[in-house]
Parts: sequence; C-alpha cells; structure tokens
Amino acid sequence: MLASAALADDSGKVVYSEAFKKGATRVTEQTLDVTLTPAQAKQDFKVLDAAGKQRYILRFVPDTAPGDTRVLGWFVRLADIHHSIYDSVLPTSPDLARDQTQAWWFDARQFSKMPLQAKRIFKVEQFYCVVQVKDVKRLGPGQPYLNQMSVAVQFTNTKP
Repeated sequence: MLASAALADDSGKVVYSEAFKKGATRVTEQTLDVTLTPAQAKQDFKVLDAAGKQRYILRFVPDTAPGDTRVLGWFVRLADIHHSIYDSVLPTSPDLARDQTQAWWFDARQFSKMPLQAKRIFKVEQFYCVVQVKDVKRLGPGQPYLNQMSVAVQFTNTKP
C-alpha cells in the first residue's frame, strides 16, 4: 500500500511517495504559501480538478500532546471529497513505528524520521502535490513547540 523512495539533491532531502488512490484525475495547477500558527492551527484548502470543480481538500492538522495546546508539528492530509471514507489519500501507516519516512507528518521534535525542510512529493492519481517547509519559528530555543511554520505547496500535473 505504501511506496516510497528517498532521493538526495543539492537543496536537501527529497522524498517521493505514491498515494494508494489511482485514477485519471488531473488538477487545476496552483501554488499556495501557507502560514501555520497555534491560533490558526487547522487549515483547509480547496483543490480543483482540471475542469474547475472541487475534488480534494488539503488539510493541515496540528500535532499536540494530549491535554496540551502547544503544537509539536502538523499532519498534512489530502481528502477526496467523493470518497469521504478516507481521512487522507496520502500514504500513511496505522503503525507510526513501521512508517519509514512519515512524509505526511511535519514532526518538529529532535529525533523525527524526516527533516522538517525535506521536500515531499506525493503522486496522487495523475497529479503531484509538492510540500516543503520553508521556515520554522519555535516558542523558545531548544524547545520542540512551534510558534509558526511557513509551508509552500504546489499542485501540478507535471512530474516535478
């Protein structure tokens, strides 16, 4: 169910993953600059198909410890509005310990499996979703908690 390969390039780590969702859908190409903060911790963005109809929802969900409001990172989800049974079509694993890349998780803790600023490329149906953290501000030096995260997202029908 999960296909991943890690590649290195001059700008940092790049991880490529293919979603389990296969099909012919292409998207209206767009680029988003997203700023995530504890005050705006959960954000949703519409993703239109090539005909201009809403097809997916890109969602950022905060990662917090139980009973705590401080943000440790964000999960990125891509939900198909025609198949609401799935929380996300991006490759994830029900067992976090067995997921080798955790590309769908912006984990700001010290020993995360993937660097925060790694470029994540997801192939979904006949399009690509490219997500990369551009900037991170923490609550304090050496703390795992985030005050702000800037993320660049690109939806394209051409292989990046």
